[in-house]
Amino acid sequence: MNKSIYLFLVLILSSCNDWFDAQPQGNIGEEQLFSDETAFLNALAGIYTQLRENTLYGEQLSVSSLEFMAQNFVPDDEISKSLTAYDYSTPENQKMIHDIWRDMYNAIAACNKTLEHIIATEIVFNFTGQREIITGELYALRGALHFELLRMFHPHPSVAPSFKGMPYMTTFGSETGPALSTGELLEYIIHDLKHAAKLLYKTDPLFSAYNNSDEQPGKLSRKLRTFHMNYYAVTAELARIYLYKKEYQQAYNYADTTFHHIRQMNPSYQVFYYFGPGKYNSDKSFSREHIFGIASGPTGLTQVAENMFGERQIETCQSFKIIYPSAKDTRYRDWFQLKANTTDRFILSEKFSRESLLSGYTSTTSETKELPVRIPFIKLGEVALIAAEALNELNRTNEAAEWVIELQNNRDIDFIKDLKNTGTLTKARLAEEIRAEYHREFYGEGQLFFFHKRMNDTQLIRYDGKQFDMPATKYTLPIPANGLSVN
Repeated sequence: MNKSIYLFLVLILSSCNDWFDAQPQGNIGEEQLFSDETAFLNALAGIYTQLRENTLYGEQLSVSSLEFMAQNFVPDDEISKSLTAYDYSTPENQKMIHDIWRDMYNAIAACNKTLEHIIATEIVFNFTGQREIITGELYALRGALHFELLRMFHPHPSVAPSFKGMPYMTTFGSETGPALSTGELLEYIIHDLKHAAKLLYKTDPLFSAYNNSDEQPGKLSRKLRTFHMNYYAVTAELARIYLYKKEYQQAYNYADTTFHHIRQMNPSYQVFYYFGPGKYNSDKSFSREHIFGIASGPTGLTQVAENMFGERQIETCQSFKIIYPSAKDTRYRDWFQLKANTTDRFILSEKFSRESLLSGYTSTTSETKELPVRIPFIKLGEVALIAAEALNELNRTNEAAEWVIELQNNRDIDFIKDLKNTGTLTKARLAEEIRAEYHREFYGEGQLFFFHKRMNDTQLIRYDGKQFDMPATKYTLPIPANGLSVN
């Protein structure tokens, strides 16, 4: 990797020296911060740095709290037990919820401050399209982060369509906007994401093949676009949101658009693609399938995972072998190990371990290094399942099946292919298999809880294998006691 690209990635991965780490509450020294193009790049990198904090995707919104709430792991202490019981009233859980609310809105505030300045600035950017790219990413992040808050703190619209709880923050400052309904919030979110897509369309380096001129100081590199909210991350997020709204044709359209990168780009220049069995053995998290993932330092997600599965030896749920019925499944083989001195207890020991390294991101400056595991935000597997579910709901089951077959081919299993070949595939059976894939594909990633919420599942299987009733109210986190104050 060219030295300038590596140094830019170090900026993203750095924690203690970033400006936003020094002033994480958004108290931005404007004259100092926004005086040149590099300052905008630094501000954007600072926002991504905020997202990898333990209160957000570095722990609570990935491998930890949301996974206990999805019943994926056997609780081993009082905090994890309270999460599996959906007791949000404990002091520990109240603090966790408050921290998520505060830090997500702090990241949104940083987006708003940077947007205010990049829209008003008269600075001439050195590279064509770079101003549009940065602006597009900021709008995309603002929309996507509001949606993350919405699916945590608002009931699903099919349950309580008129519920009002969150504000949509579009300006920087201590004053918050009014509490909005879920429908109103979704309109704002979609508007921001569509505006981002318009700004990023064709300006995003993903649309061009790689050449040496990409590796210039201060220029956003296509090699690193999956560390950013790139154009296809925006279309993937729109597919996710339209599925949440049950607008299936729109969900399919955006999912299909996301796969254009694979269909239209020479394989040598693809930055995300199906990992496939046997590729890059050290990359246990299948990072090449991340359409957008958040960079994590060596002591970030990896350290959290090693604490959970190495020191604490937290086990997978008792129905683990039902979730992964085939030992051929690459996820079963690459992510899990038998717990020591057991014959039927498993731990998620490999997926986010220190040995799971990102391939293809190496430095040749002084020594060769591979980057630590990345935190997945949205990836190919989810987009394929969105397309399949949307088509199935539109009664286009045979087309829908092909999306699942392609995913399963790259997991070394052929459940849907066999059903289709034998003529026994039905709409209901495909829906069951899509549900099963949500269990298999996102283990340890914080997505299964949101699937159950979106499907309005009234009964779940507990970590101990027992079925229990799930009230709709438990899918919604309580807005912190300080209400709309985001400090």
